[in-house]
Amino acid sequence: MSKVLIFIDWFAPGYKAGGPITSNVNIVEHLSDKLDFYVITSSFDYHATTPYKDIQENEWVDWHGAKVMYINPSCLSWKVLKKVAKEATCDVWYINGMYSRYYSIYPLLLAKILKPKKVIVCTRGMLSPHALAVKSISKKIFLALAKIANLYRSAIFHATNEEEKGYIQSAISKKSIVDVAENLPRKMDLQTDGCVKDKGEVRLVSFARISSEKNTLFALKALSKCNERVVYHIYGQINSETYWQECQKVIAELPANVTVEYKGCVPPHEMPKIYTHYHALYLPSTGENYGHAILESFMNGCPVVISDKTPWLGLEKKNIGWDLPLDESLYAPVIDHLSRMGSDEYLQMRSNVTTFISTYLNNDETKKRYLKMFQL
Repeated sequence: MSKVLIFIDWFAPGYKAGGPITSNVNIVEHLSDKLDFYVITSSFDYHATTPYKDIQENEWVDWHGAKVMYINPSCLSWKVLKKVAKEATCDVWYINGMYSRYYSIYPLLLAKILKPKKVIVCTRGMLSPHALAVKSISKKIFLALAKIANLYRSAIFHATNEEEKGYIQSAISKKSIVDVAENLPRKMDLQTDGCVKDKGEVRLVSFARISSEKNTLFALKALSKCNERVVYHIYGQINSETYWQECQKVIAELPANVTVEYKGCVPPHEMPKIYTHYHALYLPSTGENYGHAILESFMNGCPVVISDKTPWLGLEKKNIGWDLPLDESLYAPVIDHLSRMGSDEYLQMRSNVTTFISTYLNNDETKKRYLKMFQL
């Protein structure tokens, strides 16, 4: 079997960094019967100050058919990365992200020395216009220096859709080779148990970082225009205390018919149980190159209310949710409609969600694309 070495800042049992962890965990769980995976990652979760419990640091350990090296950040260096990459002896390297010193940039430089047969860079949406707009000057400087240094000269890129492929070729080079394979879903049973739906109230949930990219502030402001009873619970890592303080000011001024609570972070295995208490995912983010939270909402039988800045479009025609432009005034009517919805109409939506996602998950084409991408 081909051996694939994955470089990523955070990996399971971590979950606070969201989508990238999920994407890589899913790759390993779906393809470990066809490929030998080695993962180099941190022994700390995102924003954590202590290592994972019950994890052996700085040595190769087994994880669901893969070998994982959890490096304590205090030990991390060029020398250590070079040593563990040589130990893995993998011909294919899969590098996540663009800007991480140890898990994105150093691996590309190491590849020029250790010369694996194939180097794949997954940009994880970092070259989309809305992502490049954040700290834009620093990112422009980095990309300019990367071109001068030929950092990506021998690399192949992985995009999760054709739009992202265009962003990569625009930011790096029109000649860049880009393989397109959308993210694989989490391995889990479809959820059929749902929250009872009474007319006059809707229970919304989000699982995402509290950040400008996930548009938490926008989501809250849009709720201020709702007339019906709305309960909204927010799960996820707070990225910026300043941003969260702005959110709290909006929460304090919401009308009495809208209740919002922040519920902290939860590990992925708890999410199916949590979903049984909610009617829909509410996540009008500024953009998703894939949107694991959206997919997993469907896998838990929940319709979604999201923006039209994700690959999940045309939802209203399928009667499985709404994808709306980022105009605050458009969300309240939809959420009020959900609140007024009775049990029969809501159960029909859930049935449509289950049918849709079952068809989606039974397509093995995505696995084949990954296997082709990883082959020599």
